[in-house]
Amino acid sequence: MASGARVIEGHATAREMLREVHQAVHDLSEEHRLTVTLAIVVVGQDAATLRLIENKKARAEEAGVRTQLHTLPQETSDEEIITVIDGLNHDGSVHGILVQHYLPRYRDARRLIEAVDPAKDVDGFHTRNAGLLANDVPAFVPCEALAGIHLIKRFVEPRPVGWHAVVVGDTHRTGRPAARLLLSERCTVTVCNEDTRDLADISGQADILVAATNRAGMIRARHVKPGAAVVDLGRSRITVNDELRIVGDVRFDEVREVAGWVTPVPGGVGPVAIAMLMRNVVTACRRQNRLDEKARHAGAA
Repeated sequence: MASGARVIEGHATAREMLREVHQAVHDLSEEHRLTVTLAIVVVGQDAATLRLIENKKARAEEAGVRTQLHTLPQETSDEEIITVIDGLNHDGSVHGILVQHYLPRYRDARRLIEAVDPAKDVDGFHTRNAGLLANDVPAFVPCEALAGIHLIKRFVEPRPVGWHAVVVGDTHRTGRPAARLLLSERCTVTVCNEDTRDLADISGQADILVAATNRAGMIRARHVKPGAAVVDLGRSRITVNDELRIVGDVRFDEVREVAGWVTPVPGGVGPVAIAMLMRNVVTACRRQNRLDEKARHAGAA
């Protein structure tokens, strides 16, 4: 590598987290006879989405989390999908519900996400969970944002108090929750988007640069302060020589020459985000069975 940039790979961190989740799942089974369960609702047969779901199922199996896959035909109406979600909301054996990310464009994605019980919204997309995060109340946080900040704290600086963080992208799924998490770490946070004037001048001041626009290759070397930590939360599908590829917002080979740290796509934030999802399912199981509340009462007795 031509420069001193450190590439933050997520696979090892994810494996470590999944081992911890597996132990927690085992303890819940042994001590409380609970089977931690994640239900996945998929509509249609989009090949890339199905590969993503299979990857999540494999990581769930690695963590000991049981999965239920509910695959619905492409022509299924929103009302029928919501009926399935409502059934899962009322199923006490299901602790987390995941609705596929890449819903067909004609779907009302927000309506489907809002149909999920916030207590089972392990992806952290429900409006109620977003509101709790905005008020620094413990809640489920979107896993990509959570994973990105986790990697910063693990590999760059465990307490980035006073650091200037610039988040490029203000979506509800990545940019906004990442900004909230950085604020909770006492960073000075600037939120931009792809239409921000003089973006490179602003992003070039960042100690931590979070890219979250889902615009392939938008962040270039000129956007990066030398030695900065660059976290790529973007995910876009592009076709190169008739081959479908997943790429991030950051032009990796260019930015790695300038940055101090950089996460690749794929293989950076993604694996850790899936591990965070499994951790959230365990948390949901504990909350729904009031185990932490019971433990506090037992300790006070």
